[in-house]
Amino acid sequence: MIIKLNDEKDNLGIKGKDLLTRPIADRFVPRVISMLKNMKDESEPVEFSFEEIQTADTSFIDQLIIVKVLESMQKKKLKKLGVFLSGLSPSTHDNAGSVFGKKEIPILVKVNSNKFELFGHLENNLARVLRVLMIRKQLRAVEIRKEQGVDINVASTKLYDLYKKGLATRKEKITEKGREYIYFALF
Repeated sequence: MIIKLNDEKDNLGIKGKDLLTRPIADRFVPRVISMLKNMKDESEPVEFSFEEIQTADTSFIDQLIIVKVLESMQKKKLKKLGVFLSGLSPSTHDNAGSVFGKKEIPILVKVNSNKFELFGHLENNLARVLRVLMIRKQLRAVEIRKEQGVDINVASTKLYDLYKKGLATRKEKITEKGREYIYFALF
């Protein structure tokens, strides 16, 4: 699902490329939460597109994305979804980097179809697995086990941790050997 903030300007009472602030986020939150609750496919990532938005200040990013979306997922008020940002102007990029850095919450930012940035904090061992996932687009624990020479439980936990942090999505697959999860890159 792509939530294009530029397309929502009329609903939010924004004219032009105005600054997105906390009061605007407060008006937008109920709509976003409703959209996310009604998603049918949990393996579909959620993209917050800032294309054509000149500036979103730190309070907008904090209130909408961190407080209402990511923390609602952690508290299980919303189902677990992969979330990433795209189309950031230079000033919004700086503001988002600051907010996620201070909160130490990891989030992916799509720079272009082949490049991403990670804002916030992510342990080195998870960052390595994330880089592999973003290149390959999908991974199973057995592949991480083989590549990194770790126990299957460790490999599985690393992928699950990326999923829990909203940095990957997953689908369950039942095989003759049992249940297996396939983890997918957000973009």
